[in-house]
Amino acid sequence: MTKTKIPIKNVLKEVYKQKGFPTGPFNACLTCKCGQNALGAACCKYGVYIDKESYDHIIKHKKYFEKKIGIKMEEFFDKRWSKDPEYLGGKPIGTRVINKSCSFRSPSGQGCEIVSLVFKKNLPKRMIPSACRIYPITWDKGIMCLEKIKKNCVCIDKNHKTKKSIYQTQKKEIEDIFCFTNKL
Repeated sequence: MTKTKIPIKNVLKEVYKQKGFPTGPFNACLTCKCGQNALGAACCKYGVYIDKESYDHIIKHKKYFEKKIGIKMEEFFDKRWSKDPEYLGGKPIGTRVINKSCSFRSPSGQGCEIVSLVFKKNLPKRMIPSACRIYPITWDKGIMCLEKIKKNCVCIDKNHKTKKSIYQTQKKEIEDIFCFTNKL
């Protein structure tokens, strides 16, 4: 049974205070010059847990990813599924880290091949892992909060003029992924 939304009982104030992305989360993924070396994809350094629902969409495009990245599909993922129920589809599987980054990072070094494919082919956004769709927002045990934001990320750039919070710029994604169990 596919889990349609992840329940959230509380949103920490930091989520409403942090500046958002000037052009939305996905353009930032493909162009941000974050990280110690300002080459981008700092948020991809440790890989990501992929929702079961995202995994099912990804598998449908197995040949595309194998050709684009140059590895077999089973090499993209950990060998075991996590038992964490807080993911779409009820459980996640981790991506492997290859060359110090998520296995789905573009061979060019900038951006994610999952995000690129979704926008090139107008595929469902639920193919993109929930954690990536709302970064730097995250969640744990029903609490929505912020991850530690990586150096040089556009959302903490002093020249960044966006007036909207990260919650506002990610709102469409948040509403697709989460349901709120308490009045916020």
